[in-house]
Amino acid sequence: MKRDVVFLVADAAMDQMLRGFLGRPQCHRSIGCNPFRFDAREDLIVAPFRDPDVYGRAAELLQPYERSHRHAVAMLDLAWEGSPTPEQIREHIGAKLKAAWSHSAVIVIEPELEAWVWQENPHVAEALKCGTDFRDVLRRSGHWPDGASKPPDPKAALEFLRRYHRADRSNAAFGRLAQKISVRHCEDRAFCQLRDTLREWFKEAS
Repeated sequence: MKRDVVFLVADAAMDQMLRGFLGRPQCHRSIGCNPFRFDAREDLIVAPFRDPDVYGRAAELLQPYERSHRHAVAMLDLAWEGSPTPEQIREHIGAKLKAAWSHSAVIVIEPELEAWVWQENPHVAEALKCGTDFRDVLRRSGHWPDGASKPPDPKAALEFLRRYHRADRSNAAFGRLAQKISVRHCEDRAFCQLRDTLREWFKEAS
């Protein structure tokens, strides 16, 4: 019997984020879908050469899984040297995948995965191992203006906390955060697309 979904991601941080999110107990309930099987050892692959590799070789990298999986997701950042527009990325990869997969999705994170980190939530401080006043710290530094739902430059904000406030530099921080991230209140376009795609593929019984 085929497995449910194979995920192709651009780097180790995305790998950790999906491991944390999809591996949490009763993940399907937080998404709002029927249960589906996920085992990072069988369902998660990291592109050898990051975002450009996903863009250029997604179909090739996923080809070995066409017989073993029913659905495929390709995930990459928007911000990389020479990157096309998000629409062009989705169209380019999507056309390649549709030739082999009846169910596939292309998730483009704008601008980068760090956009998924930022919520006004104490779990962020716990995951990053920084002070619970991180919101005020970033406001004072100009990285997170008042009224903004997240920092305009999510990666720069994270690097600031890592450089000056000893926030965790490891990719494991993404995994810890994903284990407790609030799906209900997340407004990030790419995250919502992933959530809605899984809801569509694994619809709850009405």
